[in-house]
Amino acid sequence: MQTLEEYCRRFKDADAIWPDLPVAADEREQWWERWLVGRDSAGYWDDLRELLPQLLLQPGIDVHSSDAYQRLVMRGEPAQAADLKRAPVLREPSGTTITIAQHPTGAVPVLTFSNHEDFVLAVRCLAHRCEAVPVQPTVHAQAISGLIHWGLIRELGVQTRCQILLLHRAPYASLPVETIAGEPPMERWLDLSQTWRLEHELTHIACRRLVGEMRINLYDEIVADAMGMTAALGHFDADLFRRGLGLTIEGVPEAQARAHVYVSTLEPSQHHQAFQLTLQRAGELERLLDEQRWPGHSMALLEKLVRGQLTQPLAEAAGSELVSELGSEA
Repeated sequence: MQTLEEYCRRFKDADAIWPDLPVAADEREQWWERWLVGRDSAGYWDDLRELLPQLLLQPGIDVHSSDAYQRLVMRGEPAQAADLKRAPVLREPSGTTITIAQHPTGAVPVLTFSNHEDFVLAVRCLAHRCEAVPVQPTVHAQAISGLIHWGLIRELGVQTRCQILLLHRAPYASLPVETIAGEPPMERWLDLSQTWRLEHELTHIACRRLVGEMRINLYDEIVADAMGMTAALGHFDADLFRRGLGLTIEGVPEAQARAHVYVSTLEPSQHHQAFQLTLQRAGELERLLDEQRWPGHSMALLEKLVRGQLTQPLAEAAGSELVSELGSEA
């Protein structure tokens, strides 16, 4: 378990000089673009299972140690009739789509599900090596990297690994439409949610490429939600961010709150302080953007955000000498 000081450190390469953006497409991006050309959307799932045989295995306990996992995933052997017969089946096959999302730091393939159980299946198979881990009902997105993908391996080399986004089409963080300014029609809220969700996950990936890390913690959620919310809604709302995490105004998480996911590595006795710091930083960000002291949705905003950390005021994130707030939030 991490102490609060360890948990709240800056990004590893927060002060790194960024490459010229947008970056040129790499071999993996080019491979996906070629693969999608002329492909029938009705056959996406079966075609993907040939490339990502993890999807042929029913999630369970220690599945990654099984003979089938070793054959199909680790050695890339063709699926046998028995493997196909035992393979999990999507509840809504027609609700599965794959696209390429463009971003200044590089394009990423995106697999989207209309059914939440199908999304959970893919998360368990691809992100957790076919282990039947619990997935919070308020989680509707997963960024994955380092994934064994036999299409890429066979064409680009044995060391090549896949990066992919999994999305479920649903209200962002299960937020009801009544919490959104103007209460848009549900289909409009679903569209806005997908924009928010996609930009959120692309931001995590961009952080890995630009500042060396894609972390699962509360500060990274501020960064990703700032980019996602401003892309979808045109502004950052600290109270909406709080509701999306499942925190009360006092910083107490609800039973099924997303916030629990982001403190799993932190000492339990320090969770409340981390939640309170998160709400402070979110409030500062809303003021900085409303007062136009920071740029709105852009890579310039991301550049400012990645220089900050949970235990310092965001207004000082440009890199001046800072006084830690550790210990001041009893």
